[in-house]
Amino acid sequence: MDELPGLVVRGFYGNNNCGDEALLATMIQYFSHDFRIIISANNLVYVKEKLITPKIPPYDKLKVIWSLNRGALAAPDVAGLLLGGGGLGLGFGWDQYMFAWRYGKKIIHTGVHITEEFISENSTDFNNVTSTFLRAANFFSVRHRRSIVVAEKLGVHPKYVPDWAFGLNPTEGPKPKGDYIVVTIRADTNRNNPRTPVFLKSIMDYAAGEGLGVALVPFDASDQNLTRTLNIKGEMMGNLFSKPTYVKYLLGQAKAVFSLGRYHPLVFGMSNDVPTFSLDTVRPGRSDDKTCLQLVEDGLEDFHFPTNRIDEFTPAEIARLVRLYGDDGLAKPFLGHKAAVDQAAADILQVLKS
Repeated sequence: MDELPGLVVRGFYGNNNCGDEALLATMIQYFSHDFRIIISANNLVYVKEKLITPKIPPYDKLKVIWSLNRGALAAPDVAGLLLGGGGLGLGFGWDQYMFAWRYGKKIIHTGVHITEEFISENSTDFNNVTSTFLRAANFFSVRHRRSIVVAEKLGVHPKYVPDWAFGLNPTEGPKPKGDYIVVTIRADTNRNNPRTPVFLKSIMDYAAGEGLGVALVPFDASDQNLTRTLNIKGEMMGNLFSKPTYVKYLLGQAKAVFSLGRYHPLVFGMSNDVPTFSLDTVRPGRSDDKTCLQLVEDGLEDFHFPTNRIDEFTPAEIARLVRLYGDDGLAKPFLGHKAAVDQAAADILQVLKS
């Protein structure tokens, strides 16, 4: 049997971040039956030491190349480049992107967040370059509708496809005894932040009042280290950074999910139809941050608590919103996101094979 054609997949992979590993796992889930997945990673030394040598899937089974290995895109048995998803900033992955373009390979740019940093108010040349790059993709999609508005300022018209991890299939495994909530805390926005313990006290008081256990599920090592210092009364379910399908299952079995700054706990909770709260300890009001956009665009703005709503975030308000979530009258468009991701994957396969 002939070897499958290669597909270079580029994102923030190989850094032991559960959200990014969820995106990679989803790409593998959808495309590995038709293509030989080649992972492009920033730090091969780290990947070899922390992931390949300890035989951590999928790195122990798949080829991993350096993110600056542009020649890999010239290989005749490589069909193209898939860049995404995630909040990849301006210029991320464009070295391999440009070589894929030069060699006539298919370019899939998907599941990303296009922000105002892609636009210059002072340079038409800059905007022309950015626009040309974005339009070079054979398939271009963004995961927030706000990104469509920004991209259209450049004359680019991406498709809307929800975050790819909405399509990730969960894997069952052990879970806490009894009913529980999940709490995830992002380290860089909550370290030495006086608002963090205020939010946490309301969460813990809500859990105690409802007789619920608390599962602490950090999404990377820095989250885990910070969470340990906060002395939260709960079960630490640590070191799951490379097991996104299991983490999605854990969050899917919870009675509620609370994320202080992390994005993919929101995706995991929402895709499992679990009441999901986003707690922003840094920004007031609506923002272009992905944690805000996801809930606002999917009709869950009341479940997003920025800094100016911290006084509203009480155990009683949490309980009210959990009850509201269970109301049959609440629209939940996000429950259709997996089907949208399924369709996008089918469309991309057609592009790659054409």
